[in-house]
Amino acid sequence: MKNVILIPLVATAALCGCQDSKQDKTQTAIEAPALQTAWAGEYRGTTPCMGCLSRCDDCPGMAVTLRLSENETFVLERESLSGHNGYETFVGKIRFQDDSRQKIELVNISKRNLLFVDLDKGVLEIREDQTGKRYQMQSDFILAQSLDS
Repeated sequence: MKNVILIPLVATAALCGCQDSKQDKTQTAIEAPALQTAWAGEYRGTTPCMGCLSRCDDCPGMAVTLRLSENETFVLERESLSGHNGYETFVGKIRFQDDSRQKIELVNISKRNLLFVDLDKGVLEIREDQTGKRYQMQSDFILAQSLDS
């Protein structure tokens, strides 16, 4: 009689274990896309003018708005606040340079096209062209994520 009772209990325990495993995998599959697109949104800030490596006292810089979409496209708007350059709008694709999807390249943009996403702070850091290293005055090259994006 004990053997008959034990078999259903073992089978039930095995089924419950399988269901928990399936639930964990389903939950992970649902959470994974959210992490993969956490970088998407609108980012804004004021950066030095295109020819400068830091802010100048007599120059207000450039207003920058960058929208990153989940379909891996971007819209970049730059406006010189000093009036030295006109308003520019660029549209294109993004390319990830790492598996964590934190290093982004704006394809077909020749200057200030490398970005690092800091999800903890909700900012994008614009990195040096070609090397991807931080600018010496990194605080001048930060775009903050808009809360209403």
